[in-house]
Amino acid sequence: MTNLNKKIFRGAILESILLHLINDKSDKGMYGYAIFKAVQKKFDIRLGPSRLYTELKHLENQGLVTSSWEFALGKAHKQYRITQKGQSALREYFVELKVVMPVFVTCKM
Repeated sequence: MTNLNKKIFRGAILESILLHLINDKSDKGMYGYAIFKAVQKKFDIRLGPSRLYTELKHLENQGLVTSSWEFALGKAHKQYRITQKGQSALREYFVELKVVMPVFVTCKM
């Protein structure tokens, strides 16, 4: 990913991608490594662990996701779940991105 792509990708776009993925698994939540792999598989984006966990912490601080430690097969995993506030933010992001994205796509340089 180029520096320009990284700048474009940060903020609402990354937040909406993470919220979308976590929302898809809202019944049981998603742990960090599963989110990392899903971003890579579904969007062909390679986030570094520090970037991913920083963004997840940011979402948690905003009240858009919650996290809890869960233990399975002797391993601890931090599960992330979307909140109602996060679901509202996700809907708003999709509405705003639907309006903005066509402008970027058709923009002539």
